[in-house]
Amino acid sequence: MRLQQAVPKPLTPFLGLTLIERIIQSLKQKGITEVVIVTGYLSSEVIEKLNESKTGIKLTFIENPEWEKGNGVSALRAKPVLENENFLLLMCDHLFYPDMLEPLSGGSDKSAMWIDRDMDNVFDIDDATKVRLEGKVPGKIGKNLKDFDAVDCGIFYCTNEIFAALERTVSEGKFQLADAVQYLADKGRLDIVDATGKFWIDIDTGKSLRYAKKRVLDSLSKPTDGAISRLFNRRLSKHITCQLVKTGISPNTVSVIAFLLTFFSSVVFAFGERLYLLIGGILVQFSSILDGCDGEIARLKFISSRYGTFLDSVLDRYADSLVIFGLAYGYWRSHGDFLVWALGFFALAGVFAFSYTNARYEAIFETPEQIKVPLRRDMRLLIIAVGAVTNQVLITFLILAALTNIEILRRMIVVRRLLS
Repeated sequence: MRLQQAVPKPLTPFLGLTLIERIIQSLKQKGITEVVIVTGYLSSEVIEKLNESKTGIKLTFIENPEWEKGNGVSALRAKPVLENENFLLLMCDHLFYPDMLEPLSGGSDKSAMWIDRDMDNVFDIDDATKVRLEGKVPGKIGKNLKDFDAVDCGIFYCTNEIFAALERTVSEGKFQLADAVQYLADKGRLDIVDATGKFWIDIDTGKSLRYAKKRVLDSLSKPTDGAISRLFNRRLSKHITCQLVKTGISPNTVSVIAFLLTFFSSVVFAFGERLYLLIGGILVQFSSILDGCDGEIARLKFISSRYGTFLDSVLDRYADSLVIFGLAYGYWRSHGDFLVWALGFFALAGVFAFSYTNARYEAIFETPEQIKVPLRRDMRLLIIAVGAVTNQVLITFLILAALTNIEILRRMIVVRRLLS
């Protein structure tokens, strides 16, 4: 079932941005500073939306009143602006990760099309434009090919030859871009860029839109995620993020909310009673889940910032201190046992030293696989949450103190041996 056209297709909402905004931001991430947009159906709505969205890129709009004829006619409309330029030609409904554009380094005097040889990576093979290769160049191109080697990804590098090809094919009554691309292939003026293994998708149906959202959400995990984030937290945080991106809330606001939630859990811990420990433990784990949402929103909306990373790191350190202090105070208040302060101190010192030495330790090694202990913040907060829920505060502090400080000692020994 095709997407409903209540709004122009480029303005279809997709995880906090429209389809066309997401494509523009992907281009911006690769250093592209100007985009020419040929509009058709409900052209004024597209122009108004993009002018309001402040994409940070120079936008030039060209209206095509004959948009119903085919996308070749739309591409030809850009000739007065681009005939003296080499440029990328993209479809507004083909989503891709920015790394799809990595092969752009180095120039060529020929046009090129991005292809994917992995048919399992193509969401709707029946609707895809197929490509039969002749050696390392395209031979035949079309949706109805029975014998083919790859599919077109909807990304093209174009020299000014594309306009001569479009003029020729349009004059013959062939109005699709694929016709002009086939013309270039027949003349030996078309290369390929092999994008096999990269993520891209042509969004034509509600089913393909849902699949694309799932793939993008699944990609939010980071190589630096701890074990608990990978196995548990991300599974929940991405669903929360999916709703938060619709509200316009900023990543920094989410960071502050996660901190305030942890602060509230420390206040609850301070009462020291079993029920409060249970509530506080649940709040700590939920704050750990929410702590991943700020980065997810930033990556989804292409608004990551160095300040946001710094703010999140600072708030995390304060939050860790408050949680440990709240647990220690609550236990001392209920039991009057001064041992909790000693264990709490070593736990807090270990947590801080672990975080402080982490980046420096990782920087010494070329590969993160050499770092053995999975004791990142997600794991530490889970230990605290479980300890609070089970009313085992002293054991929790003992575990934290032992694991963090032993790991710090191990790092010191390893670094000394390596640098001596």
